[in-house]
Amino acid sequence: MLNKMIKPLLTVAVALIPLTAVCSEHNHKSVPDFDYNLKPKQVSENVWCFFGALEIPTKENGGNMVNTCYIKGDNSYVLWDTGPSYVYAKQAYEAVSKIAGKLPVKHVILSHEHDDHWLGNNYYKEVHGAEIVGPESINKHYPIGHEESRMFKTLSENAIRGTKIIHVDKWYKKVIKFKIAGLNFEYVPVGMGHSVEDYFLYMPDNKLILAGDLVMNGRITSNRDGSVMGQLRALEMINSKEWTKLVPGHGFIIDKTATDEAVQYFTLTRDRVQAAMDEGVDSTEIVEAVPLEEFKDKALYDLLHASNISRAFMEFDMGLD
Repeated sequence: MLNKMIKPLLTVAVALIPLTAVCSEHNHKSVPDFDYNLKPKQVSENVWCFFGALEIPTKENGGNMVNTCYIKGDNSYVLWDTGPSYVYAKQAYEAVSKIAGKLPVKHVILSHEHDDHWLGNNYYKEVHGAEIVGPESINKHYPIGHEESRMFKTLSENAIRGTKIIHVDKWYKKVIKFKIAGLNFEYVPVGMGHSVEDYFLYMPDNKLILAGDLVMNGRITSNRDGSVMGQLRALEMINSKEWTKLVPGHGFIIDKTATDEAVQYFTLTRDRVQAAMDEGVDSTEIVEAVPLEEFKDKALYDLLHASNISRAFMEFDMGLD
């Protein structure tokens, strides 16, 4: 009797499995894409940028804490960094198109390997067929098909959906000057700065620099895999150019004072950490010895400053630069 009762129930349960899966998939897809509410700001004659929040990436901000820029040429856009996801990239293109016109994105240029700056790559590759230029370190450190980087772990499904790791097509180890869509560019590698391999983009005709995370303002940087001395060399290279506006990787200041905070932060870090080490301060005491009170009111100070000072100690003690 029991078997006669169980068998029909099992049959019904098995039959419902595909229906349950379909319903689950339907509900999954019915959740709308994360709304980044992107509003481009014109920073130069033919350059529009999106400015993200002075925060770490979270589910709440969808990784919208990074600055990316569209550069309008004769017949296409050149894009500086692609943002944290496919959804972000798609919405950024739609927002710029409404203001500056609907042109294809034929060239993407990347600042460095941190994934909040380039995980929108596959939108531009798949939809626009864009050529992607950036650091070779992306290809080395982010295997295709292994979506396990910070953004994949942090963002909600409706923000990261559709995102795939796409490698760069070209990379350069020396300064390269080139012309795209009638526009002149200078792509400058600086070696290890904010990350293992950083670049900035100079537009001589606009007197504009797109600096990536070599420059931040309004917040503390994360120097978790960068170099104090490398940052200072990069900032010197940036400030040796003739520029009137500069877009940081994070932050809102774009005038001639845009680099001031970064120069001050890394100069004070270098001088005070080295002075403390000369006085015999060890790795367990260095954070307390170098508080950099000048930056206590900046965003993310409490979260990032201590690790930056510890990293600086390691750099000078072990020669990490």
